[in-house]
Amino acid sequence: MAFKSVLKPEGSLILGAALAGMVYSVYQLQLGPSTNVMASDANHPVLETSRRKAGYTSLVMVGALAVLAKDPNMVILGGGAIVAMELQYRHAIMAHPDTGKIVPPAPTAYQPAQDTVPDGLQADAG
Repeated sequence: MAFKSVLKPEGSLILGAALAGMVYSVYQLQLGPSTNVMASDANHPVLETSRRKAGYTSLVMVGALAVLAKDPNMVILGGGAIVAMELQYRHAIMAHPDTGKIVPPAPTAYQPAQDTVPDGLQADAG
């Protein structure tokens, strides 16, 4: 089975560039401009959640349109746009607004799972 694009080469690049623009717009709608994100508190949990949501939305959008068009150029350009936006917004979220330096998340940012049963108290699956 051949993976043959339904687009001509010039149409493929135009649609790939449009898809990269769509990825950019998804991040802008979910998080706003990166300068505003950089001005907020470092490692803000709401921004982290919004960044993840924008990433998953963009990934589904790129995957769906690439499968519909059967075009690998869309995967390359759309995926590159996702990587670029992820890097940009991860840096903006982790940067301290006063110093601009990257601040690692606090140890309290990790919350262990609640209401779990320890391994020793679980019944055998077999």
